[in-house]
Amino acid sequence: MRSFAKTAKRPYNAPRRAAAATRTREAVVSSAKAQFERLGWAGTTMRSVATEAGVSQKTVEAIFQTKAALLQAAVDFSIRGDIRPIPMPQRRRVKEMEAAPDVATMLDLHAAHVRTIEERSALIAGAVEHAAASDLAVAQLWERMTNNRRTGVRWAATTLLAKPDVANLDFAEVVEAFWVALDWGTYRTLTGNLGMTPDAFEAWLRRYYRGMFL
Repeated sequence: MRSFAKTAKRPYNAPRRAAAATRTREAVVSSAKAQFERLGWAGTTMRSVATEAGVSQKTVEAIFQTKAALLQAAVDFSIRGDIRPIPMPQRRRVKEMEAAPDVATMLDLHAAHVRTIEERSALIAGAVEHAAASDLAVAQLWERMTNNRRTGVRWAATTLLAKPDVANLDFAEVVEAFWVALDWGTYRTLTGNLGMTPDAFEAWLRRYYRGMFL
């Protein structure tokens, strides 16, 4: 006699699927970052990123739809250091700088923060800046990145001037000094042309801050 008993279905494991999706997304974004830095905007394709990440091209297209969206995700990954959708103002290092008890502590924390970000993102920022002249979507991304830097500069100036032991500094001049520190070109010049290591760049930045603000 035939049995009509239903075969038990494999239990659906949402956390496991979510973790797998996160790993896939991170692999794709990491691969895209490396390729945009190495090959530039024109030389990077969705297919080449998929191949390096070990996934199908359809997977990359399903997650990001366009190469411009993939580039934006790679830039965000470079600046934040991960793929978590946590804005910079809500991140631990920013909170530590805001809570720093004095100017010197805040500047040391900021130098370490800038060094970490520049080390991860200076190359891909150069690729975006270079390609902005030839592609509208990339130009819009470069404008967004510039506006984000402007916000970061003004935040740093406001945070510095709020410290209890701050010297008599002019806001506009403080903004100018932070623009130099946060410019990717500054990092690329000092590490590329002068051969500074990231550690040496951070040490230079600490000296620069002390000369400008203390």
